[in-house]
Amino acid sequence: MNSAAKIVCTLGPASESAESIKALAGAGMSVARLNASHGTPESRRELIDRIRRVEKEGEYPISVILDLPGPEVRTAPIEESVFLADGSTIELFEGETASPERVGLSANLDAVAPGDSILVDDGRIELEATGVDDGVVTATVASGGELTSRSGVNVPGVDLGLPTITERDSRELDVAAEKEVDFVAASFVKHAGDIYEIGRALEERGADLPIIAKVERADAVENIEGIIEAADGVMVARGDLGVECPLEDVPMIQKRIIRSCNRAGTPVITATEMLDSMISERRPTRAETSDVANAVLDGTDAVMLSGETAIGDHPARVVETMGRIIEDVETSEEYAELRESRVPPADETRTDALARSARFLARDIGASAVVAASESGYTAEKAAKYRPNIPIIAATPDDEVRGRLALRWGIIPRQVSYDGESADSVIQSAVQAAIDTGAVDGGDTVVVLSGMMTEYDDLDTANMLKVHVAAEAVVSGRSVVSGSVTGPLYRLADGDLTEVPDGTIVALPAGFDDEFEGDISKLGGIIDAHQGSTSYAAIVAREVGLPMISYATVPTRIEDGEEISLDAERGVVYADPVETE
Repeated sequence: MNSAAKIVCTLGPASESAESIKALAGAGMSVARLNASHGTPESRRELIDRIRRVEKEGEYPISVILDLPGPEVRTAPIEESVFLADGSTIELFEGETASPERVGLSANLDAVAPGDSILVDDGRIELEATGVDDGVVTATVASGGELTSRSGVNVPGVDLGLPTITERDSRELDVAAEKEVDFVAASFVKHAGDIYEIGRALEERGADLPIIAKVERADAVENIEGIIEAADGVMVARGDLGVECPLEDVPMIQKRIIRSCNRAGTPVITATEMLDSMISERRPTRAETSDVANAVLDGTDAVMLSGETAIGDHPARVVETMGRIIEDVETSEEYAELRESRVPPADETRTDALARSARFLARDIGASAVVAASESGYTAEKAAKYRPNIPIIAATPDDEVRGRLALRWGIIPRQVSYDGESADSVIQSAVQAAIDTGAVDGGDTVVVLSGMMTEYDDLDTANMLKVHVAAEAVVSGRSVVSGSVTGPLYRLADGDLTEVPDGTIVALPAGFDDEFEGDISKLGGIIDAHQGSTSYAAIVAREVGLPMISYATVPTRIEDGEEISLDAERGVVYADPVETE
């Protein structure tokens, strides 16, 4: 499935095995989220290694998000739940035990005041503070229930004075830097300064990792523009957000954040309880289905599953269900109309202008894909900002960039080596990657974007926009004489060139040892099955500057007289004429 909106899956006890990860990827997972609020740093190291092995062995790219615990407060880790009765009085203290009368917390709440509301487990349990004495809070249970291990605690509107980076966060940042995860998710951010602080902490560890800001506090909503500018991505974390803010405000907050991220070209994830009933049920509720559909209609880059895949009964089935909902929305007329009406204006950079132009050019000429040849990912990200109605294939030589692009709306990322010595060779490599994904067939028209490549600065690929006809590579060999040519194929059994048409690309069998007889100038190129570069044909090709490759046998399905293209610089033969405008 190549839906434009991506699926993020939280891994947990139900989905941490290699078999489960492979099943999730096959069902449509693009990004695996590791929730560092549970488990140990060592268990995450092992899980990241396992994900990388599955990715390497399989056909699906998988990005990894390490989600920091952040400055959170949780209840004590207990083996059995504790019931808090309505109207009872309890004490909250910093500790690791819990009873109906005293509940331990991961941090004290001495910043609260009498009358403050204390919400536990996403607001399922509500307490009201009545007093504070030496770090111990006395509270009345306004709405009770079963208290489970390590439930989240929120005090809306109260700054608890917790550090941006806790000791647990610091240990998890060590893991993120060591294992070079694709993203770090920052929990409970208040403003842009929190993002910069985490970025500096990563730099101190020698890591330059993208940071996703989780918006789950009221002050983060107030500071959203600065957060979007500072962060590499944004997550609308509706669980804590619905506790910190009035529930009725959350839907519009979600829509506004997504719209702001779309305008800025910043990827945004919509998270929390999207298909929550499927933790145990085989089908979602109608409301959940609409929730996922509306997030996609809003323009989210990705939708996230939490408990559904971490502890659910059938994680892969949940991903398949979400994928079907996304696909149904993305193929609707309503979605197409919304996408066309929301194209943001271009920024002042040339890449922005070219990416926006590529979007409309692709639409107007009926292109099958936008192909972005991108070293840093910047060009591909700009292409995604303008939401074309076709896939964006991002071809990058950098595997870390490929991993980051897996989160982006509409992008199919592939790692590609640029071995040629010209801009045309870069284009052809990128287009071949697009064909390999199955999103493009030989003969399809694609729009190619290319940005500046610091490692390939002599290729002059900067700010390039071209219309290209995709050609399928049918055989590759070794370059003998560089050059590119298109012409009819002619298999030559001996050296007689009498019947050979002008511009022919001749294919020589491995045992060819004749001399050419006739007008050599009629030849456009040579494909030699001989394993070497010192044959008679090779000597002739060098003398007259004729594009040639060796070690290559043209498949029998390509008939004599068919137009083919020979890229002797890269040593590749294409089944169709290579056309670039």
